[in-house]
Amino acid sequence: MSEFFDSAIRIEQIIHIGTMCMDDAWPDIASEAFESDAEDVFKAIGICCPDQDDTEEWSQALRDACKMGWLVQFATPVPSRILKDSYSFSWGYYATCWIYDDDFGNACTKALKWHEEFIAEKKAKAKSIPNDEQ
Repeated sequence: MSEFFDSAIRIEQIIHIGTMCMDDAWPDIASEAFESDAEDVFKAIGICCPDQDDTEEWSQALRDACKMGWLVQFATPVPSRILKDSYSFSWGYYATCWIYDDDFGNACTKALKWHEEFIAEKKAKAKSIPNDEQ
């Protein structure tokens, strides 16, 4: 977790699919995540989004694919004022990413990789913009 602090990553939501999403009585946190962000959630899980938007269909799709692990939404601030070796950031403007894994520790490792790639992408984009436009 110290790597999360050092990298400015936090967990926004944790959904344990095996205990929260296997019947049609989903807790609000799970149903709201799937309802508001279904495409990204199912992409993170690695299965196709069902045609019908309801918990019964979603539960069946998750059971059929044997997805019983951890669906975690991670967040990190979007860098600003990017310089050669540093950048500024604020939690007032941040990006999120859904990550799924059967093991919570592996999901956290994937989040660190996502963060690293996200920052590298923002730095590369900043290099392509003239300094007076940043």
